[in-house]
Amino acid sequence: MPWVGLATEVDEDVGKSALEEIGLVVREALGVIEVKTARGWIRFKLYEVEGEVEGVASSLVAALGVPALESGPHLILGEVSARLWDEGAKVVFPDGYSEVVALYTYDGFLDVRMPTDSVRGLKATIRVEGKTYELPLKLEDLIEMQSKGPEAVEKVEKAVAVYGLEKVVSKEALEELKRLKIEVKVEVDYETGFVLVKEGAKMKVVSLRDYFLELLYRGECERAKKVYEGAPKEIKQSLLETIKEEYNALKELGEESRAKAILEAAQKLGLQL
Repeated sequence: MPWVGLATEVDEDVGKSALEEIGLVVREALGVIEVKTARGWIRFKLYEVEGEVEGVASSLVAALGVPALESGPHLILGEVSARLWDEGAKVVFPDGYSEVVALYTYDGFLDVRMPTDSVRGLKATIRVEGKTYELPLKLEDLIEMQSKGPEAVEKVEKAVAVYGLEKVVSKEALEELKRLKIEVKVEVDYETGFVLVKEGAKMKVVSLRDYFLELLYRGECERAKKVYEGAPKEIKQSLLETIKEEYNALKELGEESRAKAILEAAQKLGLQL
């Protein structure tokens, strides 16, 4: 939805009344942001509104005598078809001066909205598997994304590569991950077809088939490749058949995203399904 901003000195009730008088419906008060203009940093109370916002900043300035801003579809800066554009805001001053400032950069390849250096107080977001997360990500966000499969994890990894670790993952999450990091030892017994997994003081035994598929789903292709390449010829054939069966079963069930994950993992291992 579009946004409208009023200088912070405007009383809350007066501001909302002014918005309603020009035909806007206030959906939510979003807090205070600061916008960098040619005249310095200006503080605005930001509102999410319903209605046509093009031209309303000038109307609000005329009514209230303070700086105002508007932001909506008419202020998309760039080509949407290019999947990379800026979301702008028009700032209008009482003396009639106005300028357009980019608030967000939208990355359609990674579904990331990143505030520009010209704004303070806006949150960055990333959309993964239909859900929007605030950046930097918390530990529970990372755990949830891990459960969504390798594609979700890969999107986060790409975002880190583009925008930097500190903007994508919170310091608290990184510290907690370091604290929870446990040495994992894996012993594969190809003869019996079982794998012994030791995680700190915990130990579990899983079938080679299940362990191999788990690695593929988690996107741990290097570890899966090591398991595959270390197997005797007949076990390699069995693992290949396991992948084929899993892939075909997923296709029949209509689970296209999981089937695609298996296919891509197999291709990384150099296997043809």
